[in-house]
Order: sequence, then structure tokens, then C-alpha cells
Amino acid sequence: MMNRRRFAFGILLVSIFLLAGTVSAQADLVANVPRTDEYIDFESTNSYVSDLEAGHWTVVATLDSWYDLEVKITVSWDISGSNIIAVSGSGTGNHPSVDFTLNSSSTVYIAVSENSVYHDTSGYYEIGVYDDSHVPGLLASIDLFDLIFIIIPVVIFVPICIGSLVSNRRGRKGREFHESIAVEAPIHVIPDKHQKSIQYHGSQTTTVRLPLKCPSCGAEVSHEGVDWVGPLEAKCAYCGGTMRATFERV
Repeated sequence: MMNRRRFAFGILLVSIFLLAGTVSAQADLVANVPRTDEYIDFESTNSYVSDLEAGHWTVVATLDSWYDLEVKITVSWDISGSNIIAVSGSGTGNHPSVDFTLNSSSTVYIAVSENSVYHDTSGYYEIGVYDDSHVPGLLASIDLFDLIFIIIPVVIFVPICIGSLVSNRRGRKGREFHESIAVEAPIHVIPDKHQKSIQYHGSQTTTVRLPLKCPSCGAEVSHEGVDWVGPLEAKCAYCGGTMRATFERV
């Protein structure tokens, strides 16, 4: 009888020590204050405990890009993780964030597990639980090394693209200028908004530009005998199609 009591007492002590070890392994995670330089290795799990107020929360693990670490995050009501609130993803692979909602102030337990296919990744990360006003943005999840490789192409290619666009516009304007002819038009075909800025060649004419060729039939437009049918509009002498003129500022 005495031996049975001793055996039962021994089991009780071992259980207490194991439970104490489990509790001590829970690292405190303060809301909106990330823990940095956290490390996890092959097929292991890091555990955290956090006291949170009611509301919507997001757990984010920002991984160090020097490592090929893949993780999964589990949020639970209990230390053992049997009563799960939310999981960041299903299956293997990298699932570094998860969100959940608390209806009242509660203590939650957060587990970060190495989650690669062969359980062979390891590395450092930053972990935090954030309310909606403190969730890190895109750049916050990118470290300096990755940011440099994003900025360099932008710095190189954006000026090139802008230069190419400006060059194309200048070229197009140049082609439009050379593919048109200057003609004298009666002042009544000039829109009212341009009346104050026209240059007179005599009292009844001003300079405008017409296409070098009719856009409808391709016939060459002559300086002479242009038939004006409306404000900055002329009729092709060959097909009767309408041609738009542009006001030439001098």
C-alpha cells in the first residue's frame, strides 16, 4: 500500500514539473509590441501567451529573408492547443499570418510551428499580435535586403520608361506636324475661343493646319480651293469627306 502511494506521489510530482515546464515555455506576447530575433529550427514549435482585449486581431510572423523558413501559426484558447481559435493555413508551406476576433477580453495561446514539407527549415523571425490600427503594412514585412532589390529596378527602369514615353510623344507630335500643311482659312472658321489669339494675314484670314492627305480617301490636300464647311472643318475636294483642321499658334 505504501509503495502504491509513493508511486502515485511520484507520478504527481512528475506531472507538476512537466506542467510547470510547459507553462514556463510560454513567452509573453504584448499586444502591438513585436518580439524580435525569435528562432525556430527543424520540426519544432515556439509558444506564446497574450492577454488581449475584445476586438479584431492579426498575428504576423515576419521571416528573415536570409533563411528559407516556412511556418504556420495556430491561435488557441488553451496551452495544449486543442481548442483552436484560428489557424493561418492548411497543409505544409509558409503561412505567416492569421486573424481572429475576440468577443471579450481573453488570454490566447499562439503557436508558431516549422511547417515545411520535409521539416528541414529553420531561421529567425519577428512575431507580433496587432489590432487593426497597428497591423504592419507591406513594407514593414520586407527587410532591408529585400527592399534594396525592389528599389534598384524601380530607380533604373522608371526614368527609362518616362524618357521613352516623352520621346514617343515628341516623335508623334513631330510626325503630325510634318504630315500636315499650313493653309489660310477665313476667320469665321476659327472657334470663338481662339479669336483673340489668331494672327492675321490681312483682315479675313488666319493660319491653320490640315492633314497632308485626306484621312478618308488618301488624296493629297491642296493649298488652293479648300472648301470650309464649319469651325476648323474642311471638305475633301475628291471624296467629300470631312477633314479636321488644327489652329496654329504663332
